[in-house]
Formats: sequence, C-alpha cells, structure tokens
Amino acid sequence: MYSAKEAAEMTGLTTATLRYYEKERLLPPIGRTEQRYRQYSDTDIEWIKMVQCLRMANVPIRSIREYILLLTQGGRTISQRRLMVQEYIDDLHSQMDNLQNALALTKKKLAFYEELLQKPATQDLTYLEEWNLFKSKGES
Repeated sequence: MYSAKEAAEMTGLTTATLRYYEKERLLPPIGRTEQRYRQYSDTDIEWIKMVQCLRMANVPIRSIREYILLLTQGGRTISQRRLMVQEYIDDLHSQMDNLQNALALTKKKLAFYEELLQKPATQDLTYLEEWNLFKSKGES
C-alpha cells in the first residue's frame, strides 16, 4: 500500500490531481488508514496510469468517466468500450496530423528567420512587410 505522496511520485501526478481524479469518480474507492489517510494499492496505481493515458490523449473527463462506468459494468459493455477506444484513436490521428502541420509551419518560420538574420537590411521590417515576405517565400 502507498501513501498519497508515494502514489503521486509513482505516477508523476500531484496529490491534488489524485484527489481531483477521486472526486471526479475516475478512480475506484481509495482505501483509508485508521487515521483516514488515503492508501493506494498496486491496482489503484494501474488505474491511475490508465486515466493518465486517456488524459494524455486529450480524452475529456466526462468521456473518461463514461468509459470507466462501462468498464465497471463488465463484459457486456465491451462493444461500447471498443467503439470509444476506436474514437480515441481516430482523435489521436487527427491531433497528430494537426501537430505535424504545425511543426512543418514552425520549421518554415525558423528557416525564414535564419535567412533574415543573414541579411542586415531586414532588421527594420515591419510585421506586415515580414508577413508578406514570409508568404511570398511559401508561394515560391
């Protein structure tokens, strides 16, 4: 069994986040000591890691709560959970595409700035002149 501090260290979360997850019913009931301190089991830690994974995938809290509700209902909800997981995967692919596009644009902007730094005359460009120059570079 682990204290809240130990569970936080093991998962990389804060104790406040662990309490929040518990308050939002994203975790099973957490055991308590006689002094009412939270006591996390290995199963609780794995559950927390599952919630973390879903949060890293930008799954909203309400969707995680719905997924967990289905999970606790057992095997009869597998098809619903499979559909939810497929939707998470589709969303992740979309996010990855958006990030790839953002990365490509950012790299172009970096190369543009590196080119500008080689030309002292460009130090006095206004932001509109710079923008037009950047756009014209992208069109060529």
